[in-house]
Amino acid sequence: MTTNKTHTLFLLWVLLISLTGFGLYMTWHKGLFQWIILTDNTRICVVIVLAFVVGSALAGWRSIYLSRQTQYFEQIRGGFSDFKLGQSICHDYLTHPLAHPSEGQLMAEVMAERARGTHQVGWFVTGLMIKLGLLGTVVGFIMMLSSLEGLEQLDISDIKTLMQQMTQGMGVAMNTTLVGLIGSILLGVQFLMLDRHADKLIAATVDYAHRNVKAS
Repeated sequence: MTTNKTHTLFLLWVLLISLTGFGLYMTWHKGLFQWIILTDNTRICVVIVLAFVVGSALAGWRSIYLSRQTQYFEQIRGGFSDFKLGQSICHDYLTHPLAHPSEGQLMAEVMAERARGTHQVGWFVTGLMIKLGLLGTVVGFIMMLSSLEGLEQLDISDIKTLMQQMTQGMGVAMNTTLVGLIGSILLGVQFLMLDRHADKLIAATVDYAHRNVKAS
């Protein structure tokens, strides 16, 4: 972690969101996005999209937070130590008596919780999007099967209506699954980046504490 890389995480998040926004614009421009939303009368796709927006907003806020914590850590390594309590998780760990290697790993666990504890919400939203997609699949197949009721009483004139109902059910099943999978993948990538950056920050802080103890 060098000083000129303290905002790398946030910039990577901005890049990923920009690419996602460009992909969304292209699907909107081609009319695919509108078609998916309008043909889904269960509105599950809308819920999945809203979950993705909320999860991405949380990931953006966390990327800013971790980038700032990385910047604080670089200042600590540069000799600056005038931080308020709770401002820098690295400084709170390094200045706590339990941070000494011989005193155990309690404060390291506290620092780790502060660094990535909120990410559990993001992973929950990621899993929720997959489950909503699977729910849409089940609902879509139920719609298809329900359209087959009274099949023995159908005549030729009812075949067209039956096919439309079956196509609508299949569309709901496929569209919700597609939106849920794509959204969960994109959101999972964001929180994977956050977890990896948090782990690197924690490891660098603990290593810095051990080196200072050995030097003293």
